Amino acid sequence: MKAIIFDMDGVLVNTEPLHYECWKAALADEGVDMSYEVYKPCIGSTVGYLMKLLKAAYGENISDAETLRARMYAKKEEIVQKDGFPQIPGVKEAIKRLHDEGFRLEVASSSAGYYIGRVLDALEIRQYFECYTSGEEVEHPKPAPDTFLRAMEKLNLKPEDCIIVEDSTNGGKAAAAAGAKCVWFHNPDSGDQQIPHAVLTITSWSPENVDKLIDLMHA
Repeated sequence: MKAIIFDMDGVLVNTEPLHYECWKAALADEGVDMSYEVYKPCIGSTVGYLMKLLKAAYGENISDAETLRARMYAKKEEIVQKDGFPQIPGVKEAIKRLHDEGFRLEVASSSAGYYIGRVLDALEIRQYFECYTSGEEVEHPKPAPDTFLRAMEKLNLKPEDCIIVEDSTNGGKAAAAAGAKCVWFHNPDSGDQQIPHAVLTITSWSPENVDKLIDLMHA
């Protein structure tokens, strides 16, 4: 194995609860009480997919995607400016160690490109990543494989050369569809997710779990 491709939200930064809180608040401004059951299927996917879920659940009377996204981002920005990005303990040390081991590292996230860069800068880990890929760059979001296939294309590697680290069901499906092995970062804050085909499951970025990932890369 030559490269590790990381999802971002729920894997490198603990933002899934924040995203739900902000989307719920954005919809509340329109008198819509968004339930978690409606939101849950979009975890790991894109805003476009969320809009399809919202329109199916609440009808066509909600605002357009750009209006809702702007309102959600404003609420998120307010929280991030006040409290910073929600941290996952040990992530900076883990990423540095994997880089120092000689593995090529990339982020492949459904989030917007500018936001990926901002998170990596905030966590002080951008320098360890060769590149990153946003779901905005491809036609079909996770659970389709397009985001991961584009990431591999940037690295000029085949699926069998890469391990993908994901926290969500959608991300796990995308990894499988891309033909790559998947490590499940089982983050309870990401909700009720399942990646049954994962070749390794870890619950933190402890040194012991990084050891397991390194062993897997060398297997």
